[in-house]
Amino acid sequence: MTEQTVNRDYRVMRRKLGLNQSQFWTAVRVTQSGGSRYESGRQAPANVDEMVRLRHELGIDTALITTENADLIRAILAGTLDSKLLLQNASRCRDLLIHLGNGAVDLTELAHSVSNLVSGHQETTHAPL
Repeated sequence: MTEQTVNRDYRVMRRKLGLNQSQFWTAVRVTQSGGSRYESGRQAPANVDEMVRLRHELGIDTALITTENADLIRAILAGTLDSKLLLQNASRCRDLLIHLGNGAVDLTELAHSVSNLVSGHQETTHAPL
């Protein structure tokens, strides 16, 4: 299996983002001098190109990926966790926390919502707020 190469113009991308070389390349864990070589036409390794794509095209800060959230990210990418459902549950938890601050929600309701979020249940037994 051959590795696909991408012809990405890093200099154009960097300038469109309004970043200097140091800002652009440090964000993907490449030195400024290494990035300069890639901007001058040297082929970037696939892992560097993917880091550039994630950080500068998709806006994903890979430094935020930790051992605590890596399993969750893998599950979303594999399609075993419904990201839409996850976002809905996260929104519900935020709403519950806001109401809890106002004294309007019981802690058991919050615990149930968090439990559903963690276990991946698609249905809740409680009525919506």
